[in-house]
This record gives sequence, structure tokens and C-alpha cells, in this order.
Amino acid sequence: TLRNYVQALKVTGAVELKKQKPLRRPQEESKLGDQCQIDFGQSRITPGGRKAYIYAAVLAASRARYVAVQDHPFRTVEVIRHTLDAFRYFGGRPRVLVIDQDKLMTVSENAGEIRHTADFEHFIREQDLAVWLCRKADPQSKGKVENTVKFVKTSFFSARTFTSVDDIHAPLSLWLTRRANGKIHQVTGRIPARVLELEERGTLRAIRSSIYDQHIGIPRDTRKANSKGMIAFAGNFFSVPQEYAERTVAVQAGPVHLRIYDMDSGSELCSHPLPEGKGRSIVSEGHRVKRGSKPREVYDELADRVELPGWKSFLNANLERYQRYWKDQSVHLARIAETAKELDILDAAISFCESAECYGAGDLKSAYEHLCESRDTGFPSLLDQARPMISIRTRASSEVAKRGIRYYMSALSLVLGVPA
Repeated sequence: TLRNYVQALKVTGAVELKKQKPLRRPQEESKLGDQCQIDFGQSRITPGGRKAYIYAAVLAASRARYVAVQDHPFRTVEVIRHTLDAFRYFGGRPRVLVIDQDKLMTVSENAGEIRHTADFEHFIREQDLAVWLCRKADPQSKGKVENTVKFVKTSFFSARTFTSVDDIHAPLSLWLTRRANGKIHQVTGRIPARVLELEERGTLRAIRSSIYDQHIGIPRDTRKANSKGMIAFAGNFFSVPQEYAERTVAVQAGPVHLRIYDMDSGSELCSHPLPEGKGRSIVSEGHRVKRGSKPREVYDELADRVELPGWKSFLNANLERYQRYWKDQSVHLARIAETAKELDILDAAISFCESAECYGAGDLKSAYEHLCESRDTGFPSLLDQARPMISIRTRASSEVAKRGIRYYMSALSLVLGVPA
């Protein structure tokens, strides 16, 4: 038969068959704020065979990683909650979620027609997320996050022993900050934490409120920040945005992070990893200006954070007017650059402030918040309402009442009890 003849040719060496490797095209780098890839794994943590179940998420552009563990197999709601925690850790939500064909999230896929589980379908609609479903046996499309799971096993778990999953949370948080996101990435040649902080975080969208949020219903404690913008919690000190110095904030402690909220709006201000031990001060980069920094260097760095034509001119005017308070102003401006996700509204707020000749960070923040609430980027109506107050303030500051010397002589005679 033909089969036997071909087999004989192989055995005798008359024909040498070479395996053809599939052609792999280099993948294009993901856009900032575009993709977040998630995957799962497991690792033995005790000689008796107890396992830790691993959830891993990575932002495709910056390669910033987030990892969580639990002591039992994942359920759909737990996957959703870990994903929300990952979004908080990154500082926002991406546009696309890259997932595997896992039964926790996907029921079936047929030629691009995808059916998700009920909870996961509700979650992606709630957070306005597009889903990229990887093909089976195609690691190239999800290699970044699969490498992350492997990296967690080889770099974190291989060098440590634990008695329970509860003992993992604190060391894992420190490892994420110091090693996973704090060292130079082999592929990009850059530090993920720096890329996330300076470039990608500003492109992420604000996280929407979720019915799956595990922190809903958990009581929040209150703390008052000192004059340096630090709050005390569990024997350690944590920074808050500078504008919250000497103000009361709400705090909520999770297994890994301490979350800090605005008392009035309830919005999340920031989150910090909970350290081991006591007596430590945890300060976010965006909450302070580094010692020794020069004003122009700080403002040039701020100018690169927002790609708007009026942003740089506003910063220059702010620095010129508030030279004495440039450190405080720059901290507030950095907070605006970090939290203002609607660039068209921010552009309108900048235009309003320039028209009103108000160049303070507080002025810009108030204008942005007002326009966000009204969803009206056509600012002339707002400017018309504010112009009388602006003119009064300007007139009051420039026109000082002048009194004659006889007025002061009369006042002095009344105090001394002598005739004028």
C-alpha cells in the first residue's frame, strides 16, 4: 500500500521529512488603556498538597500586573470581584477584556457568536467592556497573562512556604510592588509601575459602581488627616491627596489594600497596599512633590500628562501666578490630571478658566466638576453667570478706599478721650 511504501522510505532514510514551523507574525503593541488580559492558575503551598488558586490580570500596554489568591476554585462572581479589584489597583478600567474560553465566563462560542454566563454578561454590560475571546490552543493571543501566571509560580511561590492562603496576601502585595511591577520588564525594557503611573493610568476609564462589588455593605471607619496629608491606620501612616490635609476621610481595609474615600461623595480617592509590621509611612507618588524638585521640572512633567493644547498654557499661567505655592498647586494639578477622564470637558473647563483669568487648581477643578454634572461643554452660559462675581472680585482687589488724615485723627481722639 502507499502507506507502507512511504513508511519504508522514512525508515531507510530515502526521504527526510522536515516539520514546518507555523509562521508567526510579530504582534502589534497594544494601545494605552486598551486591553486587560486575565487568566487563572494554581500552586501547591504545603507539603500536604493544599493549593492556592491564582487570579492574574495584566495591562497589555504597560505590563502592569495584579495578582490575587484564594483557597478554593473560582466562581463567576469571585472572578468578577477580583477583576474589579484589579481595576482599582490599576486606577481605572480598560476598553477590552481578553479572556480564555473558560466555563466561568463563557458558555459557548460558534464562529464568533459568543454566549457568556449570566453574571459575566451583566458585568461586561455594566462596566461597558468589550470582550476578546481567545481561540483554543492559541497561547500567542494571550501570552502576556499566561507568562504572568508562570512568573507568579516561579518567582513568588517557588521561594516561599505558607501554612494557609491567609498568610499569602500581605507578602504577595509587597512582591507585586517591589518585584512584579517595580523591576524592568524583559520585553519592554521599562518598569511597569512607572509606565502605568506616568502614561497608561490617565487613559483608563473611571470605574462604574457595581452590584458585584464585595466592598458594598462593609462598614467604613473614619480618619482625620494631619497637616502633612497623612492618616494613621493599624499602626502605620498612609498618604491622602494634599487637598484633604486636615480633613476627615472614610477608610476601608481589605485583605491586601486600604481604600480611602471622600466623606461627602463616597468616591474612592486612592488605595494603598497594607504593609507588614508597624511604624511605616506609605506615600503615593501623586500625593507629594519630591524634595529637591525645581518648579519648571515639575510643571514640564505635568504638561506631558494631558494631551490638550490649552493644558500647557494653563500650567504656565498657574506657575506664574502661584510661584510661592507652586508645590501645593502642582499636587492639586497632578490629581486633576489623574482623575479627569473626560478630556473634552477638561478642555472646556480650561477654556473657561482662561476666559475668566482664574488660573488656580481649585478653579479648574470646580469648573470641571460643574461641567461634568451639567454635561454642557458650551461654557458661555456658565461664564456669563460667573462674570459679575469675577468683576466684583477684581474691582474689590484693585480699588482700595482712601480716607483723609482727619478721619484717622477723629478715630484716635475717640480712643484717647481727647478733643480732635
